[in-house]
Amino acid sequence: MSERRHLNRHHRRAGSDRMGRADRLIYLCFLMVVSLVFLTYGKVIFDIASQGIGQINLSYLTDAPRQSGRAGGVFPILVSTVLVLAIAVAVALPTSLAIALYVTEYLAQGSALSSLFRSSMLILASVPSIAFGLFGSSFFAQFLGLGTSLLTGGLTLAVMIIPICAFAFVEVFRLLPTGYRTGAYALGAGKARFILCVMIPTCTAEIITVVLLGTGRALAETAALLFTSGYSDRMPESLLDPGRVLSIHIYDLAMSIPGGDRMAAASAVLLIGLFLLISSVGLYFSKKAHP
Repeated sequence: MSERRHLNRHHRRAGSDRMGRADRLIYLCFLMVVSLVFLTYGKVIFDIASQGIGQINLSYLTDAPRQSGRAGGVFPILVSTVLVLAIAVAVALPTSLAIALYVTEYLAQGSALSSLFRSSMLILASVPSIAFGLFGSSFFAQFLGLGTSLLTGGLTLAVMIIPICAFAFVEVFRLLPTGYRTGAYALGAGKARFILCVMIPTCTAEIITVVLLGTGRALAETAALLFTSGYSDRMPESLLDPGRVLSIHIYDLAMSIPGGDRMAAASAVLLIGLFLLISSVGLYFSKKAHP
């Protein structure tokens, strides 16, 4: 009897040793993959920063480009970038919120229309951005007569990020505890009052996080703006003027302007910094919502 117990104990110890070795092997494999990813991105950021960070100073941020971008600064380009992003957010936020509220509050969860919405948003979110650029060029620029302008670029970006934001808003609203809804209805609040006084204020931090993540997605977009916002590096006087955003400025300097590599790297450093700032603000609100 004691020998049998000893054998059973020995088999259990051997099995746990094999499981332990397998766990350590899997852990090492994941560690190698993660380290390789971080090293690759670290090398890319280091190369860009080493070339471009020395070009960034106050005059770079406040001057206009000269010599096709090989000298001067990026102030008009920053203004164009901010205007395009502002248009995109101003259009995408209310539209995606309205879609998400309709799906969560007026459609039965699991219904055919709700499933159709989910599938449609996933498909639209995976459409290549160049396709949105062609749509914006044909619809906003030509059909509506807006031409190649900041307004056309902003509306094109809005169409591109609406599916992403709407899908995220639906998931946020569905995570709202059901007690909030039943309690509001028990107190006599209608659907509209529940949405305006309970749902939106409760989910404010998540809404801001989704908007910031959508803005960060639009910030680095190039293909969708190639045919819509234009290449002009002059200071725009109105939303119907063409303007060059940072991502297109980087593309133009790196691909079309001889000797523009260092200024392209400086613009890339600035773009990465803006993206990290937006992402950090989004993470801050996300942690504030879920401490």
